[in-house]
Amino acid sequence: MRYHYEIGFAAKSFISWKLVSLSVVAQLHTVHVRPELTTLLEMTDPVVVVTGDSGTGKSSLLAAHQAESSRGTVVAPPPVTCAFDSGALQVVIMDGLVSGLTTSIADRTMWRSIQHRLKNASTEMAAEVGKSLAQAVTQEVMALVKARVGEHAGEGIATFVKTLRQDTTNDLRRDLQSRSDANVVKLLVRLCDEVAAALGRDMVLAIDECQRLTDDDQRALASLSIKPPKRARFVLAWSSAVHDALGGLTRLRETTCSEVIVGGLSSTDVGTMLSRAGVSRRHAEQVHFLSGGFPLIVEGLIGQLRSGGNLDDYTPPTAFVRSLEDALARLPREANVVARQLSIFALPPSESTLIAYLGLTATQWGVLRQSLERENILSVERNGQLWFHESRRAHLWNHVLSEPERFEIGQPAYSALLAQYRDNITASAGLMVPIAQVAQFADESQSADPQLARILDLTPAELAVLASVIELELTPMGDDNIRWTPPETALIYAHNVFGADRGAALDALPLLLDQGFLETMDRPANVNADPDVVVKVSADPADECNIVLSGRVQDVLGKAVIPRLTDRIVREHFEAVRLESTLVISNPGKSDALDLIRHTLDYPLYRFNPLARTVSPMLALWIDYGGNPISVAGIFNKDVERQKAKKAAMAVDEMSYGRRVKTVRTFEDQKSMIPSLRLFRAVYFATGRPVETNRSGDWLMINEGPPLSIREYAHRQITLLNLLRSRVGEIEKEIYALHELRGAAVAQAGDDTFHFVELRGSTRVVEMTSEQVEMLAEDDVPFRFARLEHLLALRPGEMTQKINVRVQSAGLIDDPAVAVLKDLWETAREYNKHQPRHRIKMKKAILTQLLREAHIRDTTLARTLSEQLTIGGERGHRPQHALRVAVHPGNGHDIPPGVVYTQPIGSPTDVQVQFLPRSSQPGDLKELYALAFGEDPHDELFGDAAHATIAGLLGFAADEIELVP
Repeated sequence: MRYHYEIGFAAKSFISWKLVSLSVVAQLHTVHVRPELTTLLEMTDPVVVVTGDSGTGKSSLLAAHQAESSRGTVVAPPPVTCAFDSGALQVVIMDGLVSGLTTSIADRTMWRSIQHRLKNASTEMAAEVGKSLAQAVTQEVMALVKARVGEHAGEGIATFVKTLRQDTTNDLRRDLQSRSDANVVKLLVRLCDEVAAALGRDMVLAIDECQRLTDDDQRALASLSIKPPKRARFVLAWSSAVHDALGGLTRLRETTCSEVIVGGLSSTDVGTMLSRAGVSRRHAEQVHFLSGGFPLIVEGLIGQLRSGGNLDDYTPPTAFVRSLEDALARLPREANVVARQLSIFALPPSESTLIAYLGLTATQWGVLRQSLERENILSVERNGQLWFHESRRAHLWNHVLSEPERFEIGQPAYSALLAQYRDNITASAGLMVPIAQVAQFADESQSADPQLARILDLTPAELAVLASVIELELTPMGDDNIRWTPPETALIYAHNVFGADRGAALDALPLLLDQGFLETMDRPANVNADPDVVVKVSADPADECNIVLSGRVQDVLGKAVIPRLTDRIVREHFEAVRLESTLVISNPGKSDALDLIRHTLDYPLYRFNPLARTVSPMLALWIDYGGNPISVAGIFNKDVERQKAKKAAMAVDEMSYGRRVKTVRTFEDQKSMIPSLRLFRAVYFATGRPVETNRSGDWLMINEGPPLSIREYAHRQITLLNLLRSRVGEIEKEIYALHELRGAAVAQAGDDTFHFVELRGSTRVVEMTSEQVEMLAEDDVPFRFARLEHLLALRPGEMTQKINVRVQSAGLIDDPAVAVLKDLWETAREYNKHQPRHRIKMKKAILTQLLREAHIRDTTLARTLSEQLTIGGERGHRPQHALRVAVHPGNGHDIPPGVVYTQPIGSPTDVQVQFLPRSSQPGDLKELYALAFGEDPHDELFGDAAHATIAGLLGFAADEIELVP
């Protein structure tokens, strides 16, 4: 069985800075057993000392050890804590012994055995302790037992207490708790042994805060380790942060007693503590760094987060940082100066950088480093070497050093880190944040380069926009000399990826232009309303401003900026796509399949083969990069090359720049056209009303009655799209962009103008305010979509897709569902334009199967639509239709292929297809049907030439299929 404990810092009522709210402690319960606890439980040594810095969780480790040990046959009372008084050691041993006795159920016989053993022990120890003192110790122990158990302690213990003389020993008993006496400690240890023997169980006493003991008591502990008890065991907690008690700890270590050193929690355990406290695990890395994994500091940081505070504003307990100040005071002057000079670095630079920065020889630095480690100033392992605990370092840098000291140290420290970075750029990416943090104290460098000073003054929103422009930078055809970024895309990206406030991001862009971080670029082929922008910070990885900017983005926003992100991801993880294709196009964000196909048409030399009069196949990839989408389209010469690239792309699931890269889904074109009319057929089956075209060729259905409100109009459209999502084929789902949820923001301006804004990632319908409508009505408003998303206060995951304005003096009298289907029809027709026609063999078995599947598909969808949506004023179940189809294959001379069909009331699964022999010669459609089915039709007949009729029955337009004999 696995037990779970809270391995945190135990609260102690008499030390104010260790007080922890019980409600917080309950939620900080650590679910993973620390390795130190496992080690401690496995040890059977008579004396074990548990050491560690302040706040590492030694107290909780003792509590967990006792709780687990008591589950077995061992008597393991809760830990007892030493006071600062003389005689504290014998007090805590006595307290532990009494707790052990009161928690051990003993009957009359057992108490008689305990009585006998304690008397014998007192008698045997009388020579060393004195008879009266030995008796006083025994009386005090049993009096405390009786006080804890109560007056109804049981006949056995009551009889035992009465046998003890209490008149002459009262003064001695009072004296037990006021002065140290090594002999009393020996007697108490012997009593522990005797009680354990009487109970037939080992006894483990846990004593906390042993560094508080007087020198005499600490010596008594060392003697205890030299001459250990037989059945009693002692687990001692000792803080290595208390300098004055290190002599006692050294003495104890020299007795060769066992030692368990407690360090900080792992990052995983810190994340678990955060989760238990209801705090997001995304803070785990920073909390672990600031705390060093020390539970005391972790709990304080959690409290800071839960109260809505900033982690950087957390103040550690006074006693925790006071030990640093005391240690500094003990250092020689030279070592004190070095500690101050090093406190600017949150992480240790390389050894060579440190030596050069301090102006020391390796030997001199080695001597000084030992002094800092000995005083526990360098105590936490960072990058393979001991360094400051971050809370203590920050206290030294921010509160102990004066401002002139910080700026005196800042410039040489900045120059040293910059030189280390430039010496090995590839291996020094982790130095960007430290360099950016130190740069604010580098006055000389800021004066020499005004852009560096401006970078240090950038707000989080300005950093987010600038980082977005860098990540989204496009280089057409891989030409590094031509690059730009669409600014509106960057504004939306700054919010979605870097977490910038939408309004602040909008304000940031013109400021970045004014400060020279960006400049506009006019492109002849630019179809965007706003001019593209270009970054004016050097892209040279060794450039000082580039380094500091990258570090500031990562430090302030918590994410590294990756120049030309989409290009890098494709190059580094989708090499097979690049090698097998003739052209790769990548876009940041989630592009629709049809948009990617449109992009491929911008490169006709790659997309079309004019000699063979063919269209080259394309492959679309949707990639998830750490929660951020990337869309890719590749053009290939042959399908076999496309399949190789697809197989390799689907296998991508790996880490890149600290984030996971994974292919979410793919799409291949050049398979077949899709049935552009089949949704209209479903509407006919659902309503009994045909969808017609007007003079302009637009599909529509006019409804009787008053016009719909714009909200109801949009709601019906969203409902239809949601119904279709799971009821169309995979190619249709991709081309109609039904993988994403659809919603709408709508508004009516005046009596005849209607604004529709398509939303993605949501199914809600939002009515826009007058302010939002006014913005939409302006022709020259910059960054229209970004401003609209800000004004709409979109929820996480929502984004705008397109804006549509309709002017209808009669109001919304057209059917909203048919209006959606018209848009889908136009989409299908655009897609089909460069796709191969759907090939259909004029064989009875094949054609029958195709007609059956299409009929069942369309009538099933129709039933769903009639049940869940009002279309054309109709809703509810309508009669179901069967299908009868008569086919004449034509004779190749005077009779062309023809098809006639009827749709009688019946089960949609009742589909019958009859072929007439080629030699038959029906005079008209009615005779064709009669010859095929042996009777005249009872329902309305439809039909014409085979090509158009079969296309219609399958949901295609006539030019979307090819009949094959």
